[in-house]
Amino acid sequence: MSDYQLLKKLLPYLEKFESEQKGNNLMDFSNYLKKELLSVSPVSSNMPDFSKAENHLPEQFPEVEFSTLLTDLYRFGRHYVKKALVTTGIKTLEEFGLLASLIKTPGLLKSELINLQLMEISSGTEVLRRLIRSELIREYADANDKRSKRLELTLKGRETIVTAFYEMYKAARIIRGNLSDEELIQATQVMKKLSSFHWHIHQSDKTSDINLLLDRYINN
Repeated sequence: MSDYQLLKKLLPYLEKFESEQKGNNLMDFSNYLKKELLSVSPVSSNMPDFSKAENHLPEQFPEVEFSTLLTDLYRFGRHYVKKALVTTGIKTLEEFGLLASLIKTPGLLKSELINLQLMEISSGTEVLRRLIRSELIREYADANDKRSKRLELTLKGRETIVTAFYEMYKAARIIRGNLSDEELIQATQVMKKLSSFHWHIHQSDKTSDINLLLDRYINN
């Protein structure tokens, strides 16, 4: 940085270290600096204290960087998916997901299908209405409970999703980017592990607040 700005920021930590530690070992100072920048919050032993990390951007913490990168990849993916779906008659990734689930598992209840796609009931119901109006999905009464509606693809819906699969593969190939086969397998394994962790929370504990989730699944 110009005018030794980084050194100027570092000097107060160095002075404090020398006054408190009475040492001049570089490795000791490195460990001291790390503790100062990643000070532990009294709320949780795993939470950095951002108030003491005044010169350390939150984005530089590995968990935040990972989450940011994951969000970026999701947005990149939606961009490519939107291009892939232009000619298919399917308007959104959510519509594609609902149709794809029904070709794999026909006869799902509305709530089951919406939950499978990690959607809110209200927004998922609205998407299903559009698909039914477009004659891509048909609903029928459950054999055991006439009040419940099950869903299946129409012939038009099946033809539409099969065509979309070919286009979506193009998007998937671009999303893979420059990963080698080995890197792709490794990344997929990591994502499956992480997805399994979050599926458990989604299925059994998604209504809990963020602090309870942190204590229950991370700190313990």
